Amino acid sequence: MIQNLLKDVVYRRIREMIINGSLPMGSKLSETVLANRLAATKAPVRDALRRLQSEGLVQIKPKSGTFVFVFNDSEFNELLEFRYYIESKAMALSLNKNPKQLVQEISFILDKMAICISNSSSLEYISLDNLFHEALFSYCQNIYFQRSYELISSRMATARNYLGSNQAHMNSSFEQHMEIVSSLKGNDIARAQNALRRHILPDFGSYWDCYKF
Repeated sequence: MIQNLLKDVVYRRIREMIINGSLPMGSKLSETVLANRLAATKAPVRDALRRLQSEGLVQIKPKSGTFVFVFNDSEFNELLEFRYYIESKAMALSLNKNPKQLVQEISFILDKMAICISNSSSLEYISLDNLFHEALFSYCQNIYFQRSYELISSRMATARNYLGSNQAHMNSSFEQHMEIVSSLKGNDIARAQNALRRHILPDFGSYWDCYKF
């Protein structure tokens, strides 16, 4: 029992270090270094890395080692395309099935985002950004959409932390979130989906204006 709890703790800590950028994308991971850093043995670290590999956060390359995942242009483009199509549909389902709850939650998150913008609190803003998009799935009442988002949410959270340190990107992101909320408040799903499209897809420069992987 204690051993299983330790495995979960080590897994969660390594996962969080990848998402928040403490272990940067593309960096090589050493079981020994991680075990020392987390005051653990190699066994739970090795178990955590296998779990993180199944989530796409870690890549284990034979004869080379274990690395934090990294995107190339094509892979990131495909991820954003997939994300847009499932998120736009989930948003429409959420607005149809639970409009009041959806609008209340994302409006509350947006208010917190505004405070982060005024204080230049980028890390907190990124955390709220993750919660905002999770909320679009929370009320769709379709487990398949929710599970599909879970497949990519960790990678997207990592990408947000990588991009979010840029103030211009954060300001642009906030304006797009405002438009999404305004559209959903007005029950205008077409406008909301168009705003989401501009927010996510690389055709509009949303994730490419400041960085490339």
